Amino acid sequence: MKIHIKIFNLSAWLAVLAVFFLPGTLNNDNKILRTEYGFPLRFLTDYHTSNSSGSTWFISDMHINLLVYFVNVLFIYAGIHVIVYIKKRLTKQSVE
Repeated sequence: MKIHIKIFNLSAWLAVLAVFFLPGTLNNDNKILRTEYGFPLRFLTDYHTSNSSGSTWFISDMHINLLVYFVNVLFIYAGIHVIVYIKKRLTKQSVE
């Protein structure tokens, strides 16, 4: 099976942009307030701690799970690939 680089690139960008444009989920399960971002799986976690050890880094209280990010990219890639395949099949049948 051939990997379509344009579709893969688009799915990687969509996974990153989902963090910015889709709302996160606020969790308070184990007394640490956190917000989780990502679609369809949550791969970025922002911990809201009151004592951030005086760090000025924006990402000091964040956790990025790269394995889940790549799974998201594969899910989005498969979804786009199925849509493109169905579109090709429908346009091919309508011409005949």
